[in-house]
Amino acid sequence: MSYTTATINELYGLRDKVGLSTASGLKARVRFVQLAYRHMLVHEITRYTLWDRGYEGLGERTFDTCFEMGDSDEVIAELIRDARIRGYADNIEMEIGNSECYARWCSFADRQQEFAF
Repeated sequence: MSYTTATINELYGLRDKVGLSTASGLKARVRFVQLAYRHMLVHEITRYTLWDRGYEGLGERTFDTCFEMGDSDEVIAELIRDARIRGYADNIEMEIGNSECYARWCSFADRQQEFAF
């Protein structure tokens, strides 16, 4: 595990913001999944390990919300771009465990780059 208490505290602080349908909600969703994948905390979140350690609200429902607010393509694209830059793309591919799904996620980031000027 490559996380610190500060990382978990940041995730904990984002838990109530990921469900907001605002620009700040989008920013919170992106940051939440970036931290979860970068520090290999997806299982600890989705299996309620952190919740059981006293971080109520850091569970599967919060994680899933990051992809259920109508902007999942954008969240995934930002996640993949950050992972490529910071070197944790393998964490995402390993977590997803399906190369077709991972390739589709990568296509979100690549597609959005086509529109950048």
